Amino acid sequence: MRRFIDYYRQFDEMTPEEISADLRARRDEERARQLEEVPSLDLASGAWPGPPHAEAVNAATFALRRALNAYPDPSRAVAAIAQRHGVDADRVATGHGAGDLLRAALAAVAPGGEVAVAWPAWGPIPRLVHEAGGTPVPVPLGADGAPDAAALLAAATPVTRAVVLCTPNDPTGAATDPTALARLAAELPEPVWLIVDAALAPFAPDDPSTLVEARQRVLVVHSASKAHALAGLRAGYALGPAGSLIERIAPVEGLASPALAALAWAASAGDAAVERRRAHANAERERLARELEDTPLSFPAGHGHLVWLGSERHDGRTLAGHLAARRIAVMPGAAWGDDARIRIALRDAAATERLAAALRELD
Repeated sequence: MRRFIDYYRQFDEMTPEEISADLRARRDEERARQLEEVPSLDLASGAWPGPPHAEAVNAATFALRRALNAYPDPSRAVAAIAQRHGVDADRVATGHGAGDLLRAALAAVAPGGEVAVAWPAWGPIPRLVHEAGGTPVPVPLGADGAPDAAALLAAATPVTRAVVLCTPNDPTGAATDPTALARLAAELPEPVWLIVDAALAPFAPDDPSTLVEARQRVLVVHSASKAHALAGLRAGYALGPAGSLIERIAPVEGLASPALAALAWAASAGDAAVERRRAHANAERERLARELEDTPLSFPAGHGHLVWLGSERHDGRTLAGHLAARRIAVMPGAAWGDDARIRIALRDAAATERLAAALRELD
């Protein structure tokens, strides 16, 4: 109360007009300060920046309200996924996003051996290999920023248990040529598993899921986090040979009912929404490339909303620091052991133009 009394005491012996003018001046000063403040822009998170389709939310909400007292039934989601990919239902496992499915798969196949990893890739993969009791062996990407199928094949040794790659790749967005990928699947020594993280596959024209027909030891892991904007539900699935591995990587008692319902909708009716996100991501990649023409800045051609930006003049720490000073957050490449680059998650046209304007200030 004293604070309010002291505030109004300053207006003693002032006319109402003087008080009003003083208050207006203070408000104008506050507004000017607000206009000077630059809002922060998060381009670090790999999640899709917009909301999911309303029908995906409706499906999850209906499941949430319907029968939370009952154990979830994955059969509808599994059937929709199997039909989508043209495989039998016993070749599908649902799980808590691509990350947990990869963890479970590596725990099953990697103990005591080496795992060749196309690197850089999704950041937690080396840790998941270590947790599984294996040794990650990084295999550099090709010059185009995509996993190098020939190099991965050459990296296989008698102690290799699995080869892991992301296509399209996180963080570069570049995809491995389908023919080269099929050759890798066909020519890997039979004891070695090929594990493909296909979290970004809906953004590309080719689906690596067809590899599960090429050989028995192939597992392709999908996520609804990015292409379907459902990161908060932690929903994903894997395709592989029927039998022990598919059964072992599914979580005990399965996914929660809301996640299964949204996953079933995504597999059966989500194509149009994904196509819009794909077109949006491609448009923003092209916009950024145009904005950076005739500068020392560049990134690999690819698919999806993630770009792997480097400069001929500045290292990744300088790029990230320069953007941070302008309240733009990105992921430094040092998180992948690459001090030369940064990973950027594109959003909309305004964000891309602000990013490009900030980057051009470097040169």
